[in-house]
Amino acid sequence: MDDRTIARTQARMIRSALTSTGLGARDLWLRHVQLGGELGELELDAYLHHALYLPPRHRDGLARAANQLVPGHRVPCSRDLRPEEYPPEI
Repeated sequence: MDDRTIARTQARMIRSALTSTGLGARDLWLRHVQLGGELGELELDAYLHHALYLPPRHRDGLARAANQLVPGHRVPCSRDLRPEEYPPEI
């Protein structure tokens, strides 16, 4: 799975987790900022709708925020979705 596919998969999983609890992108953004995230609300929304590519460190921060907001859902970090034959991206 290439990195863009991983990014889309993570975005889809985050949207699914938020939808299942009635939370929205703003809730995720607020939690992300509380955890030290640097993304703007508009950037986050664009990413969730596949209109913006984010590097792994930003996506993984969003995954962590989503996992804290939505108990019972597990959005994996990018390295967990990457096949072993591909080296991790920095």
